[in-house]
Amino acid sequence: MLNYRAGDMMFREGDPATCMYIVLKGSVEMSTRDKSVATIPEGKPLCMLSIIDKKPRANSARAKEDCELALLDERTFRVMVEETPDFVWYVINEFASRLRATGGLL
Repeated sequence: MLNYRAGDMMFREGDPATCMYIVLKGSVEMSTRDKSVATIPEGKPLCMLSIIDKKPRANSARAKEDCELALLDERTFRVMVEETPDFVWYVINEFASRLRATGGLL
């Protein structure tokens, strides 16, 4: 588990990506080019794309309030995908939800 205080920077756009997170408590503000693009609430994942495609972070993340996050490295992510079908659907649903939200902004 990782803990951040409100305002703490978790990572910056362009940083190497080695893990994804799930927000257990609090919320995380995502930004691109210093513009807020989303708030990730409790129970939701962030950084799913980077752990899959191994490209640098597309966004910056800052704790919007005090928060606790679970960290999933690539190995743990792969085990979860292979052994927990509900986890796969959880990730797919989040991708779909964010894709629809992004499409609505265009």
